Amino acid sequence: MNSNLLDLILFSDKRKDFLMLLKEGPKNIEEILEKLQESRTALLPQIKRLKEDNLVIHEGEMYRLSSIGEIVVGKMQPLLDTLEVFEKDPRFWADRKLAPIPANLKKRINELRTYRLIEPDLSHTFDINPEFVKHLSNSSCIHLFLSYFHPQFPAFFLSLARNGTQISLNLSEAVYLRFEEDFKKEGEKFLNMDNTDLFILDKKGMDIPAAIISTDRIMILGLFTESGKFDSQYVISSDRKAIKWGEDLFRYYRDMSREIKAK
Repeated sequence: MNSNLLDLILFSDKRKDFLMLLKEGPKNIEEILEKLQESRTALLPQIKRLKEDNLVIHEGEMYRLSSIGEIVVGKMQPLLDTLEVFEKDPRFWADRKLAPIPANLKKRINELRTYRLIEPDLSHTFDINPEFVKHLSNSSCIHLFLSYFHPQFPAFFLSLARNGTQISLNLSEAVYLRFEEDFKKEGEKFLNMDNTDLFILDKKGMDIPAAIISTDRIMILGLFTESGKFDSQYVISSDRKAIKWGEDLFRYYRDMSREIKAK
């Protein structure tokens, strides 16, 4: 097998697309050309290279993946999805602290491939981001981890809870102290509701995200920049895999936190 197998697969969209098509099952050349929208003269030399490296088998009129090809292609999609995540907004990801994401979820970051960025809304500089409000207001169950404070948060969360939304709120110690000192009445009302619970992460010296939100409809992630600032940019996705990824990240921090009960 050629030592440049990675280059062979990834540095040609024609070869990559051909292999991913064969992942669905054996195909004849006419079906391949039609689905890939390629000419015979453009594609056949690429297929020849894949055959020479034992990734593809040509039997009669049909092309199929070899045993090696099945293994290799089975590993390709997560890698391609991971590359898609980082290539979509390279400047954003290059300036984010990724240390708060545990190793097992970094390995699954390809599950965020359908995300988009929520940018700061300059017309609502002093308000909670309107898109943030819209998605949470339309959810029936919300899991939130927050390590930054906004003065409108207490009233907003209390309003959601009063409307019947199930809310599990996990705060960093600094944010919790701000809630307790300046919004004590709202906090007491929140804790005394049947559809709410509150946790505090009081671990010292930990890198933590700015925000993790996982609902029945959406996943939202806020990460601090490398300089330690939060610029109000959020990763958002409504894909089920991304929502599960966000839920697992929320639970990672919730499991390290302690629950606060109503007095």
